[in-house]
Amino acid sequence: MTTTPITLSRLYTFPVKSMKGIRQSQSHAGETGLSFDRNFMVTDETGKFITARRYPQMVLFTPVLLSNGICLRSPDGSSATILFEDFRPDHLPCEVWGNHFTSLLAPEKINQWLCQFFDIPVQLRWLSPQSTRRVKKFPDTAVSFADGYPYLVVNEASFREVQRRCGAGIKIEQFRGNIIVTGAEAFAEDRWKTIQVGDVVFDLKKPCSRCILTTVSTDKGIKHPEMEPFHTLQTFRKAADNDDVDFGMNAIARNTGVIQTGDTVTILETREPRQYQEQDVEKVQAAPAQPEAELELTFNGKLYPVNNQHVLLEQLEGHQVSIPYSCRAGVCGCCKVTLVSGEVTPLKAGAVKENGEILACSCIPKTNITVRHG
Repeated sequence: MTTTPITLSRLYTFPVKSMKGIRQSQSHAGETGLSFDRNFMVTDETGKFITARRYPQMVLFTPVLLSNGICLRSPDGSSATILFEDFRPDHLPCEVWGNHFTSLLAPEKINQWLCQFFDIPVQLRWLSPQSTRRVKKFPDTAVSFADGYPYLVVNEASFREVQRRCGAGIKIEQFRGNIIVTGAEAFAEDRWKTIQVGDVVFDLKKPCSRCILTTVSTDKGIKHPEMEPFHTLQTFRKAADNDDVDFGMNAIARNTGVIQTGDTVTILETREPRQYQEQDVEKVQAAPAQPEAELELTFNGKLYPVNNQHVLLEQLEGHQVSIPYSCRAGVCGCCKVTLVSGEVTPLKAGAVKENGEILACSCIPKTNITVRHG
């Protein structure tokens, strides 16, 4: 009996965090990731990262790499070009998921061009030739503007199983993997500890916890109305020991080198896989159709105008008020706040707790409300 070889089938680089990826036939695998992967990102004025979780239209921006910079083409067809030498020389603070480091700021002309596509002032940042950021749990390893790790490995067979289960027209690009492999059984990657692709050895450090970003259509720049495929992932890929919903594996490279499609993927070491549980999950409800009403939100003693159309998290962000979040889909619980008074409309079961806590990502103000956080 012959065994189907496992090979590298696709390579993707995402030069700008949350924008469109570039499919490649080969790439240099370095310490911080594939060449140019997540070397740029959009931030708010404080340097905090902005992604398609909040602004799904970001996936429709097309980055074009130049020998001395990058060109960005917007969904409306306009474009802006910035050279590496145009970035300001001072290293300024920035943040990705609570990881604080420094990066270089684009000139005002570029930032003003970007601002027209967002409802808040934004900036373009460049990692600089030398990354000052490190992987949180592996401080000797540099990383780009990626969420946490230099590489994301995705198994095509695992994607096809998710696709089969959810029945929605999803694409593998929605999972934003760098290294896509074929020839393995579905979720065989759960057991992989160390692999070799061509001459480069990768340690698969942890499963990748997924979020609402997987629901964003790479063709339309909008979230799936029934939260697919994230909803389906919750039904069979929720970790037994916490609330993580996993797909793919985060990885670090032990050495550097060129990898290319068609390279053999060799499993060097395996481990016991993380355990997952099957469960029924209620679908997220659409926001109720109702006449728009102007309401008031008192948050930690400060008054803000809000409405009865959008979830609390998005409206707080619109007022430049930040609270912790992760999945933005009512799963992780990071965005919980205390409802002191008033009523909200929950979009899913469990968004309103008996102890008065509510999930800001899954509740819409119904009346004037008072909320406390921290």
